[in-house]
Order: sequence, then C-alpha cells, then structure tokens
Amino acid sequence: MTTENLKNEIIDALREVYDPEIPINVYDLGLIYDIQVKESGFIHITMSLTSPTCPTAEYIQEMISSAVSAVQGVTDVEIELTFEPRWTPDRVSEDAKEELGIGNTDTKSTIDPAITNVFGDNKENTKKENICVKCMVPDTKIPLIKTTFNNKEKLFCLNCLKTF
Repeated sequence: MTTENLKNEIIDALREVYDPEIPINVYDLGLIYDIQVKESGFIHITMSLTSPTCPTAEYIQEMISSAVSAVQGVTDVEIELTFEPRWTPDRVSEDAKEELGIGNTDTKSTIDPAITNVFGDNKENTKKENICVKCMVPDTKIPLIKTTFNNKEKLFCLNCLKTF
C-alpha cells in the first residue's frame, strides 16, 4: 500500500471519531492540521482542539490513536497537540457547516459552533429547560447544541449525542 493510500484510509478512520461536544468528526471539524505517513507505517498527526481548556482533550486523542492504529499498515501513531495556529470555525469543512446549518458554500461563516450553538440563543430573558428523552439530563446541567438541518431546527444532547 502506498503512503498516499494509507493516508486516505487514515482520513476515513478519523472521520469516524467525533468530538463529544460537537456532533462533527474531528477531521471535518478541522482539528487535524497535518498527517505524516512514513513507509514504515509510522503516523505522526498534528492536531488542535477547539479550546486549549477542552475537558475532553485526552479522550479525543485516545480515540484518534485507537482509530488510526486500527488501520491496516499502521505500525505506530504519534499525536502532537498544538495551538499554533489556534483553531477557528473557518477550519470546519463546508459539508460539516451545512450539516450543522451554520453556513453555506456561498458565504464564509463567522459563527463559532463551539460557543454559539452550544449555548443557543441568549436573546430570551427566560430560560426554558429541555430534558433529553434518552438520558434524562436537563440542558441546565449538560448544554444542548441547537442546529438547523434541512431547514429544520434540531437539538443534540451533549451527554448522549441523541438528536431530538
């Protein structure tokens, strides 16, 4: 297998790893800055996080390492975490922006999905509590992601990632 083919399989594997706080895979979220593939099967991934204080940083790195290690031909995986350059919503793929309803291919999105969508619309003076029907956690404890997909508003529970 060529290094280019192996890199493509690694990208496919990365698209199966989702950020637990945002329902987008780490590759399309733009967290993966670089993938270096050696003929020996050694893989070096340079990545970032949406925030330097991300509470799920270790979990995301473990999931990435596990997914990449499972690709046939990979012998070792090294993950380098960087915040230079700092992650911005501009790194999110156009497909992912469309899926979340935060942009389109005609205009550049300025919405930060890690902040704006997680905390929703703060224009209302009163807070209505939503409760996930699967895990029964209220959004006053675990924030919901409010998105629009196919012109329909959807909520994602960050505890179980169920759509309701």
